Amino acid sequence: MGSKKTKGIKNVLVKVSGDVKNKQKFKDFVIKLAKKAFVVIVVGGGTEISEKLTDAGYKIIFDDKHGRVTETWEERKIAREVLEKNAKKMQDDFVGKGIIVTPSIIDIAGVTCHINGDNYIKAAYLGFDELYVFTLKDRKDAKKEIFKNYEKVKIITV
Repeated sequence: MGSKKTKGIKNVLVKVSGDVKNKQKFKDFVIKLAKKAFVVIVVGGGTEISEKLTDAGYKIIFDDKHGRVTETWEERKIAREVLEKNAKKMQDDFVGKGIIVTPSIIDIAGVTCHINGDNYIKAAYLGFDELYVFTLKDRKDAKKEIFKNYEKVKIITV
C-alpha cells in the first residue's frame, strides 16, 4: 500500500533557539508561513538556562544524545521557568497571527520534562509536513550534522 499525501493546510513546526527568538528575520518568516499553514513554534532558551544554572551554582553538563543534563529537581525547575517565560513572551508577540507557541517541554503522566529543542524536532518529525530550525550562523554545521538523516528539516540561520 502506498501512502497518501494529506491535502489542505500543512502542519509546520519551527524550532527557534532562544538566542534568535527576537530576530526580525525569524518573526517575519513565521508570520508569512502562518498565512498558508498551521504553524507551531517550539522555543528554546539554552544559553539563558546555562546562565541561570551557573548563577545558581550548578555545573553545566551536556551529552550528545540529550543535550543539557539536569540532575536535580531544582535544575529542572530553572530550565522549565526559562522555557515557559520564553514561550509566554513569544505567545504575546504573535497574538492574532494564528501561531501556536510552546516551550520545549513535554509532560509524561504528570512528570514535566524539558527536552532539548533538537530532540523535540526529532520526536515530532512524523507528525509535521515541514520542520524548520532557526539558529545562529555559527551553529549551522552542527545542526546540519544533527539532522543529516531528517530530510524534511531545514536549517535557517540569522
